[in-house]
Amino acid sequence: MEIPDRFIVVDDDQVNNMICEFAFRRFSATTEVKTFLNPDEALSFIEKEYTDKTNEVTTVLFLDVNMPVSTGWEFLETFNAFPDFIKQQFTTYILTSSIEHQDVERAALNPLVKDLLSKPLSTQIIEDILK
Repeated sequence: MEIPDRFIVVDDDQVNNMICEFAFRRFSATTEVKTFLNPDEALSFIEKEYTDKTNEVTTVLFLDVNMPVSTGWEFLETFNAFPDFIKQQFTTYILTSSIEHQDVERAALNPLVKDLLSKPLSTQIIEDILK
């Protein structure tokens, strides 16, 4: 995978979002980084920003599972209803601090999820993803 046009992090933990942004910036100074504390705001952003079929924005999405407003799984259910041309611009990873067996299985069975990763995100993980 080449360096994407954009990284998006959806996590209710502001500190984790800053760690992710720092890791992205160490890896690529040119890639746009968007962080969202609220999954619904992220979905609204995606729905608005990815509607132009003539302008593909390759995006790596890192999604937390346990959030108070709505879970990462609920986010994926809504995201799955988006048109295919939007979903095709995304490579999605679950990024979580607690890897429960149920979440590992659920991630493996979800066609939208490329992999489940443990927090914190590091430049090494980003390099491995983009190989």
